[in-house]
Amino acid sequence: MAKLMSEQDFKKEIAKADFTRIYLIYGEEKYLVRHYTNSLINKVTNKKANSFDFLKFGANADLQELCTACEQIPMSAQYKCILVSDFDFETLSESDFKEFNSFCTDISPSTVLIFSMPTLIIDAKKNGKFKRFASTAEKCGITVEFAKKDNSSLEKQLISWAEKTGCTLTPYNASKIISMCGTDMTLLRNELQKLTAYADGSEITEDIIKLLTVKNTETRIFALSDCIMAGNFQGAYSQLAQLFEQNEKPEIILSTLGSVYIDMYRMRVANESGKTIADVSTDFKYGRRDFVLKKANANSKKYSTTALRKVLDIILQTDIKLKSTRTDAKILLETLITKIMLALREDI
Repeated sequence: MAKLMSEQDFKKEIAKADFTRIYLIYGEEKYLVRHYTNSLINKVTNKKANSFDFLKFGANADLQELCTACEQIPMSAQYKCILVSDFDFETLSESDFKEFNSFCTDISPSTVLIFSMPTLIIDAKKNGKFKRFASTAEKCGITVEFAKKDNSSLEKQLISWAEKTGCTLTPYNASKIISMCGTDMTLLRNELQKLTAYADGSEITEDIIKLLTVKNTETRIFALSDCIMAGNFQGAYSQLAQLFEQNEKPEIILSTLGSVYIDMYRMRVANESGKTIADVSTDFKYGRRDFVLKKANANSKKYSTTALRKVLDIILQTDIKLKSTRTDAKILLETLITKIMLALREDI
């Protein structure tokens, strides 16, 4: 049974319920990683997971506890199902890795050990220990890598999802959704649920798509800013990648991102001067957009005036480079994200 499986073969393998001892599920398309991990767990546990026979470990799993769990026999089910999410093999010492890797070659046949990477981004070619563990998993069980789907496959997926709700969607309109939303399957799934609810069993037309699926750059850049302030590197880079996938202009991304920190700086200085949100809204003519100042006001309290000035200077320098050099825009914006995160982190 040792093999690296395709999505279709893995789907059939789950349906057969002829389980192997170890699974490794990873890849760039995180929607599929999560979807098939849940499908496998539901099949192994017969949708009756309990705290005795289904155990979950996170990224900081203790190897001794994990090995002990793998050796325990199931109490009220056929299998002991163990899920380990986002475990980074590169953090292990060489000796610990070898010992654990060896342990995984001889797991009890009553145990199903699942390693899933629902958020951790893996470069299987560069990450040496992960690559070596993947080789072990292939020999002893099943590994599945879910790569990003091409546009043609995504169109078919959208059409399939629509049909399952009783709606129809043409390939042209499926392509329209992708062009507006990007290629992230989680986002596409959410958008389609909104569209099918509105269509209510009829065709999802171009007019409906234009009405509900708005290419909202500002919302995405606000999400990017939220990730930056939360110190979420992966989330920030993922949001930036989606913006580039949608062919958003780097100048627009930078300008909108800059406006977020300008709002924060204005509110920070206003609070220090005894001014209110209404004062700032009036002085800078926010009008109906004064709602952004409420969030800016809350966020501005987390950082010093000096830190926010530093961030604005970083954005200004990036803007100058973007307009005056031939450096790749994506590299400039990725560097910008890192610099902002470091500036804000130093202020905490």
